[in-house]
Amino acid sequence: MKTIIVATDYSKAACNALAYAAALARQWQAKIVLFNSFQLPAPAANALFLAERKGRFLAENRARLKGIAEQTALLYNIKVGWSTNFSFITEELDVQVELLDADLVVMGMRGSSEERKIFGNSTTSIIRHAKYPVLVVPEEAHFTGIEKILFACDYKSLAANNRLKLMYELALAFDARVQVLHVEKEEEELVQLGAYTGDNEGKRYGSMIGSVNLDPLLLNIRHEYKYLGEDNVVKGIDRGVEEYGADLLVMVPHKSSFWDTLLERSKTCKMALNTHVPLLALPNSNK
Repeated sequence: MKTIIVATDYSKAACNALAYAAALARQWQAKIVLFNSFQLPAPAANALFLAERKGRFLAENRARLKGIAEQTALLYNIKVGWSTNFSFITEELDVQVELLDADLVVMGMRGSSEERKIFGNSTTSIIRHAKYPVLVVPEEAHFTGIEKILFACDYKSLAANNRLKLMYELALAFDARVQVLHVEKEEEELVQLGAYTGDNEGKRYGSMIGSVNLDPLLLNIRHEYKYLGEDNVVKGIDRGVEEYGADLLVMVPHKSSFWDTLLERSKTCKMALNTHVPLLALPNSNK
């Protein structure tokens, strides 16, 4: 059975992400582990009160999570566990993913673009850091099934050993169609339908952009290729999502250098701050 960790801070965006993950888990026959990582308020960090207050906060948090988990399990008829710890979320998620052998971490993203720029730091920093798949669910996104998956592919960031396993499994489970989108500055003609139809268009597309053919990774999945000309890559991906009517956007995060991180967010993190459809980040180093 698949295991999905849903990270929550009890916000409206996090509650919406839980509802999305629960609906996904029900259809995907997966179980959910609801997770909250918390830190004590500054006054509570005083050594004289730390042990007492930490115990009280932990007990309250456990009771709250347990209630949400039981309610979610009843509402969606799925298995839901829960876990909480006094820790930093980035480091603790690494531990939880390893401990639970989790397949996916789901997180919410607040409503407006301005809010996301201010409050999206935890989610975007986890995308940059994670070696496991992360699904970012915008506050306005609701689960209605997955019929169309848009894979915004930066061939220079895709490692040869990245089999896009989770995207493949989702496409297979939901009988979804995948569009492989490549955004560059010069427009080219759309190349339709890859090896699923038995032709060699995928190879032609690979030659056209000087890259590898993805047909072997999408075996038995209905798929096509699209090339968009757009000076701004993020705007091009936005345009691709809109034109395709995608239910899910998939990207492979580019592991930026220290200076790249200081000067500019990765394209995946920028999309996480702007997307109106769920974004699945599939790192090159995932299991």
